[in-house]
Amino acid sequence: MLKRSPNGHLHLALLVALATASVVALAVPINRTRANEQVSLPYPPSVAGAAAAGEGAEYIQGMMSIVSPELILQPPMRAGALGASGGTFTARESRAALGTEHQRTVSFTVHEDGFASGQVSSQLTVGQAIAEVGIKLSGRDAVTPAADSPLTPGLHVYISHAGSVRLIVEGAERLVYTHADTVAGLLAEVGVQPEPGDRVFPALDQPVSPGMSVSVTTMREKDEATDDLIPFETVYREDADYLQGQRILIEPGEDGHLRREYHVQRVNGREVSRTLLSESMVPPTEQVVALGTGVRATPAPPPPVRQTVPDADGGLNCARTLNVIATWYTAASAGGRGITATGTPVYKGIVAVDPSVIPLGTKMYIPGYGYGVAADTGGGIRGNIIDLGYGPDDVYDWRTRWVDICILA
Repeated sequence: MLKRSPNGHLHLALLVALATASVVALAVPINRTRANEQVSLPYPPSVAGAAAAGEGAEYIQGMMSIVSPELILQPPMRAGALGASGGTFTARESRAALGTEHQRTVSFTVHEDGFASGQVSSQLTVGQAIAEVGIKLSGRDAVTPAADSPLTPGLHVYISHAGSVRLIVEGAERLVYTHADTVAGLLAEVGVQPEPGDRVFPALDQPVSPGMSVSVTTMREKDEATDDLIPFETVYREDADYLQGQRILIEPGEDGHLRREYHVQRVNGREVSRTLLSESMVPPTEQVVALGTGVRATPAPPPPVRQTVPDADGGLNCARTLNVIATWYTAASAGGRGITATGTPVYKGIVAVDPSVIPLGTKMYIPGYGYGVAADTGGGIRGNIIDLGYGPDDVYDWRTRWVDICILA
């Protein structure tokens, strides 16, 4: 087209001028004095030179009337729109059209699980830049520097993805996430400290890989001791220095104990063996309690009046006569089940005696009471003391006193 046109060299000069004007517009700052101030630049030198040479002046003037300096400074599409509408640049439009407002880009290096890669981002923080380049993180992953740190040129970002491991400790299984490189590091992260003798598989120095299983079997051996209580016993002793019914602590008792020492082995917390090492005993001490058997002293009674009761022959057939203190009792006052030492109930005619003085089964006559038989004993019946029994329906007509009794032959 340019070669066939008689003014082809002018067309070529015009295109060169347009390109030169664009470069000048980018290099020369545009100053704004008012919000709506138009930008005005001189014609490009190439165009002015062509006009001065007198080569197609009219044609050049016509072209300049169509292509204004303002239009030359705009991108082609924007210039065409403004040229068609007869519009001109404002200062703000000039900056937008020329691209003077742009975002910065930063180069940085990502080290992800030991692999390094160079990246470029226009974001402001490390976390935004990582997301922009397509790296996905979970809440368990580690990022250094932190995700909210500012992104600076040449920054090195280290990313460690947490791997899942099936951990079995003492038979209890759980899923853990770790950044550790070795089994020992994994156990340290979760707070498991194997002791000498424990079995760890894989070994502590083995590397950790996602999805692997790590088991810890604890093997414990220790000496333990047990103490079994041996309770003391109470011993009761009759003592005439204390009145009947009294219980006096003479010697306090003390418990003993049996101590055994064992060697115990446990696997995963469960006992698998127990070996007795030693055994020692501290015997208990008996508690001694005195039971009072004494009788309260009473004023001496008047001399006994010897009484005789004639039998069929006019007198008693006494094998011997015995001077005793005679008291009386009932089943209720004696307590217990109301059964005598010989197995009979208590009724009038039953006499409690000291068998060492009057043998059980001995028949006797007691003046003022009548006939009786030695059929019962008692804790307070010692020596020349007898206790005369009464049934529940009998008349209690006896008064404690000294009396001569007749031991029948």
